[in-house]
Amino acid sequence: MTRFLVQHQGGSDESFDVDYASNLSPGGLFISTAKPLAPRSTLHVQFAPKKDAQLVSAFCQVMDVTAEGVSAQFVSLDPEAQRLIASALA
Repeated sequence: MTRFLVQHQGGSDESFDVDYASNLSPGGLFISTAKPLAPRSTLHVQFAPKKDAQLVSAFCQVMDVTAEGVSAQFVSLDPEAQRLIASALA
């Protein structure tokens, strides 16, 4: 399982938290975090899907919350973000 750093922010007035993410797919990712996040809440995430890759910036919706973290589904990805994620998964 490949892990990578992800910055995530719940609201524009909140600071970014930095945690590890894994299970990247074209539809979303899993964020290992101890921060309490509500299901269906929106997150702004930023991450580099692989070493030396460009930064992906996207909005996600929290789909599932566990003791280990949250599953987050991408709600909007621009074509460049889609290309970067597809390249990392290839």
